[in-house]
Amino acid sequence: MSSGRWRVVLWDDDTNTPATVAFVLHRVVGLPLGTALDLPHEVDARGVAEVGRYDDLEDAELTAARMQVFGLHSGVVPE
Repeated sequence: MSSGRWRVVLWDDDTNTPATVAFVLHRVVGLPLGTALDLPHEVDARGVAEVGRYDDLEDAELTAARMQVFGLHSGVVPE
Protein backbone atom coordinates (compact mmCIF):
# COMPACT_ATOMS: atom_id res chain seq x y z
CA MET A 1 0.00 0.00 0.00
CA SER A 2 3.02 2.33 -0.02
CA SER A 3 2.78 3.34 -3.68
CA GLY A 4 -0.18 4.08 -5.88
CA ARG A 5 -2.07 6.56 -7.94
CA TRP A 6 -4.71 7.38 -5.30
CA ARG A 7 -4.04 8.77 -1.84
CA VAL A 8 -6.42 8.38 1.08
CA VAL A 9 -6.12 11.37 3.37
CA LEU A 10 -7.50 12.25 6.77
CA TRP A 11 -8.31 15.85 7.68
CA ASP A 12 -8.32 17.33 11.15
CA ASP A 13 -11.61 17.95 12.91
CA ASP A 14 -12.71 19.16 16.32
CA THR A 15 -15.01 16.21 16.97
CA ASN A 16 -12.95 13.01 17.09
CA THR A 17 -10.43 12.26 19.81
CA PRO A 18 -6.96 10.92 18.99
CA ALA A 19 -7.99 7.62 20.62
CA THR A 20 -11.02 7.29 18.33
CA VAL A 21 -8.95 8.08 15.26
CA ALA A 22 -6.25 5.58 16.28
CA PHE A 23 -8.87 2.89 16.91
CA VAL A 24 -10.45 3.35 13.48
CA LEU A 25 -7.09 3.45 11.71
CA HIS A 26 -5.89 0.27 13.43
CA ARG A 27 -8.99 -1.89 13.79
CA VAL A 28 -11.07 -0.75 10.82
CA VAL A 29 -8.48 0.32 8.23
CA GLY A 30 -5.81 -2.17 9.32
CA LEU A 31 -2.84 0.13 9.85
CA PRO A 32 -0.10 -1.12 12.19
CA LEU A 33 -0.67 0.03 15.78
CA GLY A 34 2.34 2.36 15.86
CA THR A 35 1.25 4.13 12.67
CA ALA A 36 -2.34 4.33 13.90
CA LEU A 37 -1.17 5.97 17.13
CA ASP A 38 1.12 8.46 15.35
CA LEU A 39 -1.25 9.66 12.62
CA PRO A 40 -3.73 11.51 14.89
CA HIS A 41 -0.88 13.69 16.14
CA GLU A 42 0.28 14.38 12.58
CA VAL A 43 -3.27 15.31 11.56
CA ASP A 44 -3.56 17.62 14.56
CA ALA A 45 -0.24 19.32 13.82
CA ARG A 46 -0.49 19.58 10.02
CA GLY A 47 -4.25 19.56 9.44
CA VAL A 48 -4.05 16.53 7.15
CA ALA A 49 -2.20 13.21 6.93
CA GLU A 50 -1.91 10.48 4.35
CA VAL A 51 -3.44 7.18 5.44
CA GLY A 52 -2.38 5.16 2.40
CA ARG A 53 -1.81 4.96 -1.35
CA TYR A 54 -3.69 2.68 -3.69
CA ASP A 55 -3.43 1.68 -7.33
CA ASP A 56 -7.16 1.00 -7.53
CA LEU A 57 -9.64 3.86 -7.01
CA GLU A 58 -12.27 1.49 -5.61
CA ASP A 59 -9.91 0.29 -2.87
CA ALA A 60 -9.06 3.87 -1.95
CA GLU A 61 -12.72 4.88 -1.83
CA LEU A 62 -13.58 1.85 0.30
CA THR A 63 -10.89 2.77 2.84
CA ALA A 64 -12.09 6.39 2.98
CA ALA A 65 -15.70 5.23 3.36
CA ARG A 66 -14.79 2.93 6.26
CA MET A 67 -13.34 5.91 8.10
CA GLN A 68 -16.31 8.12 7.24
CA VAL A 69 -18.71 5.62 8.82
CA PHE A 70 -17.00 6.41 12.14
CA GLY A 71 -17.23 10.16 11.54
CA LEU A 72 -13.66 10.76 10.39
CA HIS A 73 -13.12 13.38 7.69
CA SER A 74 -11.38 11.36 5.00
CA GLY A 75 -11.23 11.43 1.25
CA VAL A 76 -9.44 10.27 -1.88
CA VAL A 77 -7.14 12.52 -3.88
CA PRO A 78 -5.15 11.70 -7.02
CA GLU A 79 -1.39 11.33 -6.80
